[in-house]
Amino acid sequence: MEFDRVQTIASLSFDKEAIPEEFIMPEKEQPAITTFRGLAPEIPAIDLSDPDQEKLVGLIADASKEWGIFQVINHGIPSDLIAELQGAGKKFFELPQEEKEVCARPRDSESIEGYGSKLLNDPQEKKTWVDHLFHRIWPPPSINYQFWPENPPSYRSVFYHLIKLGKKKLKNVLHKTQLLPRKD
Repeated sequence: MEFDRVQTIASLSFDKEAIPEEFIMPEKEQPAITTFRGLAPEIPAIDLSDPDQEKLVGLIADASKEWGIFQVINHGIPSDLIAELQGAGKKFFELPQEEKEVCARPRDSESIEGYGSKLLNDPQEKKTWVDHLFHRIWPPPSINYQFWPENPPSYRSVFYHLIKLGKKKLKNVLHKTQLLPRKD
């Protein structure tokens, strides 16, 4: 059987006998939790509450050079906003397939932006399947709102709130670390 979207497979889950065997991983290989809690191992963590700004600049520079990525902790983004973001994302993925397809990544696109599915088909192993939604949130000229869901209605507003707050906090950090001089 061929499938284009994960929801097609998931809809079969009401009848476990109907899910094709190649999509069912042995129980010991199934993830117990889908959201990682705490620091991701090995990736540098930058603590924005550290009062030593010189140290902070060095840590950011080192992580950027060596890893090209870092985790930010004690960033000041309220946990209730993070919960709203997660809730809006969950609501999006619970929508009917036709509604999610409105912001789908075109099949011939080289971009990662948009809604899509990743169905890995390795004949030696069980097939893995995941739905995803990627879209840019910064800088403004790179944002393509075609890939931002309008449903659920809270999706865009909560992201706008995050962007506004994140921009303010980033500027504050850049000013404090003197990576961005203040305009007098």
